[in-house]
Amino acid sequence: MSGSHRSGNHRAGSGSHRRVGRDRRPGRRLAALLAGVTTGVGVCVLAAFVIFSGLGVGRDGGGSGEVIGSGAAETTPARGERTQVPDACGVLNSEITDRLVPGAQSNPADNYQASDQQSQCVWGAYNGKRKRQLTVELRAITAGQGGPVEAARRTFADERGADESGKALLVGQELAEKRDIEGVGDEGYVVYSVDEGQGSGEAVANVRMGNVLVTVHYSGGDGGDALGSSAAMDGAEEAVKGAADALDAS
Repeated sequence: MSGSHRSGNHRAGSGSHRRVGRDRRPGRRLAALLAGVTTGVGVCVLAAFVIFSGLGVGRDGGGSGEVIGSGAAETTPARGERTQVPDACGVLNSEITDRLVPGAQSNPADNYQASDQQSQCVWGAYNGKRKRQLTVELRAITAGQGGPVEAARRTFADERGADESGKALLVGQELAEKRDIEGVGDEGYVVYSVDEGQGSGEAVANVRMGNVLVTVHYSGGDGGDALGSSAAMDGAEEAVKGAADALDAS
């Protein structure tokens, strides 16, 4: 990141991450739950529930909801499924944040509609030549066709496809590296992109833990030179593992 800080607009809609280091504020997918019931005719009542598990404000991308068709009933969450997530600002210990974003304070993301099902936090260091930004987001997918875990699998697969193909990138960014994340949650990956014009490199790490998605963006630059792939990817992976450990312990 060169010049003044450009806070990230990451993915918008289901399957889109936020992009850090651009002229937009951090925001992320907004999980929405809408239920509708149709009226009856005579003595017969026809009920239909339409539930959308969409994910808003974030890295620009498409949005898709999970739909449960007519006749589907809401069920109690299965064991291991989460209906709430903790405050994202409290899931990383200071050793991690001090190393990745020295001197930064945690702040809830601007323009982000936090709820019991989703939370996002940003750590930013924008002064001087060494600029860094770390964003952590937790999302519990609480509804969807086939249940929350299956809905989370589909959301994760959509996001992985967009990230690993480069479709989620903003203008000027180029996908450079990608790899799996092993030993954390049920599945995970990390990708790295670079914007030479902005002097910024960014890694996005995404992990699914049952019906919860843990997503980290770590970006920065040093005196106009983009943060390198090793530093960015290793940092994002360290942060996503730290957040996942905290989620496991909660």
